[in-house]
Amino acid sequence: MHALQFLFKTSPAVLLLLLCLRLGSGAAQDLVQEVISAKLTIDPVEDSTNYYDVTVTVKSHLAKCLVVRVTLKAFNNIIFPYGNFIYTACLCDFSTRNFFWEIQASENGIIKGKAEVVSEENICPSDEEIYTIVYKVCIKRKIIIRF
Repeated sequence: MHALQFLFKTSPAVLLLLLCLRLGSGAAQDLVQEVISAKLTIDPVEDSTNYYDVTVTVKSHLAKCLVVRVTLKAFNNIIFPYGNFIYTACLCDFSTRNFFWEIQASENGIIKGKAEVVSEENICPSDEEIYTIVYKVCIKRKIIIRF
């Protein structure tokens, strides 16, 4: 019976290890904060068979100013007839901003949007404190062509 009690007895070293692991994982979870979020939508252009409006909506989740760069990458014969623009904008105090592209697609394809916080000067007003943190959001959508 004493042998079984020895197996179930926890040593102080094991208790200390468990406490450190719990505190470490709890602290790591608290550090992860969603800085920005992004949503990508694709809508057909009225009176057109293969033109689409692509919108990336970026939302800030901080009460500080961030410089955000938004890009779009397309695959499978998707064309940007007016150009594939790279947008850079200032988002302050939980604000939301939309970024627009028009694409042309003759077959199914994939679009990837990326919104990232960057440290670029002269984007936000000079009297605002800029919060520079490394954070990136990537989103992917399929374009389904219906004839």
